[in-house]
Amino acid sequence: MLTRSAVVCLVITLVCAAPAPAQQDKNNDKFLTGDVWLGWVETLRPPDIMCAGGAPTGDVYPPYCTPETKRIVGRNELQVWMAYYPDPSVAAFVGGEIQFVVNCTMNSAYRGPCWGTFRWELPGGARWEGSWTSPVMDLVTFESRMAMVGFGTGGAIDGKHLMFDGGSNPGDWFITGKVRIR
Repeated sequence: MLTRSAVVCLVITLVCAAPAPAQQDKNNDKFLTGDVWLGWVETLRPPDIMCAGGAPTGDVYPPYCTPETKRIVGRNELQVWMAYYPDPSVAAFVGGEIQFVVNCTMNSAYRGPCWGTFRWELPGGARWEGSWTSPVMDLVTFESRMAMVGFGTGGAIDGKHLMFDGGSNPGDWFITGKVRIR
């Protein structure tokens, strides 16, 4: 009796521990991944600037504040970006114009975290909408790290989920990264 119980427990343990191959393949088929470059096109609305310890210069690009400024706060900037060179696996899902609302809190060297929302219009009327964060954004060297999360509306992306993780090295104008769609 004890032997039969031990065998049954062993079989149950093995069945529960091993994923079913069909289910594993099914889950992997749900994701599309590919590389894409994001590039700045224009600024539609410059940021509202606050300069802690200094004064605004009135410039629409750094230096936003006078040299004695200790911290720079920018809010509600509106930028237009485009997706370039997408991998064929995701090209149909990431074309078109991206509008970013940009908020930043930077040190006197114009480096700090940024965040906001985005709306990514695709040809044919579909769009991604969501939020983005950047723990590192340097407005002088263009170095950045960026993550985006959004949801699709319309067409082939209706109800889908978009994730983007990428960045740029100092001196690089493009943010390159990986798109994941499910």
